[in-house]
Amino acid sequence: MITEIDKHDFHKVKHLTDSCQNIEVKAVVSGLNPGRIYVDDAENITAALIWVHGQSGFQLIGDSRSGPFLNELKEFMHERIEPELLSLHIHAVEIGVVDDAWEDVLQHISGRREISSDIQHVFQLNPDPINHQVPIDICAFQDEEVRILRIDQVLSGEKRYNNSTFLKDKISHFWTTIDDFLQHGFGYIAVHNDEITSVCFSAFIADQTHAVDIETVEVYRRRNYGGMVAKAFVEECSRVDVHPYWDCSPDNAGSIRLAQSVGMSLDFNYKVYWYDLSI
Repeated sequence: MITEIDKHDFHKVKHLTDSCQNIEVKAVVSGLNPGRIYVDDAENITAALIWVHGQSGFQLIGDSRSGPFLNELKEFMHERIEPELLSLHIHAVEIGVVDDAWEDVLQHISGRREISSDIQHVFQLNPDPINHQVPIDICAFQDEEVRILRIDQVLSGEKRYNNSTFLKDKISHFWTTIDDFLQHGFGYIAVHNDEITSVCFSAFIADQTHAVDIETVEVYRRRNYGGMVAKAFVEECSRVDVHPYWDCSPDNAGSIRLAQSVGMSLDFNYKVYWYDLSI
């Protein structure tokens, strides 16, 4: 019978993540990042559905031939999970998988709803990224001074920026508390005229791999601020022996260019399926 397991039992799913390349899954199972886990049989776990809160999406791992998932997951989703998604104003179910072996389960879940799919790219750092990186210590736009600051120094200091809530909201989207992030992750912001313009930080962590989240405030885009904070983040990864992990969709040309500009290259793809809850 499909059940949700408590966080103190998440370690019982670890054997399913050993061959999983998706860092987000490992981060939730390890308990570092917030999420929920549903398993096919609490006494003999062979498959799991991971709700990755930072992505508002799910990942299927384990045995794609799991009987409970093939036969019961549709009803479980309809009765337990989909109403909760709607209450959170999430109007589509998005599920990532490692390969096409899960297609029968996914078709079963979606039922009569049309299910769509696409791939996601994951970039990781080249062995020698130096020649690919972009400068961070020069003015990015119209000779205006831009400062690159570590997030921990900003959060622990007395200085408060006009849009400090932007930074705190970003971190809170992926971490249970700001203190959890400060204990396990790191990152950088770009600041111009007391405004945070761009942020790049550890969104998910599994062992020595840190999944990157990066965003530039809309009015400051196309000024290379994203390149500045991304370069600072990747350089620290190299110094402290952390492996940056950059996940983006193939149609996000800007994100792909930015990843490549700081020395990252395509490592693998995985597939994502989704269906609309309004139908």
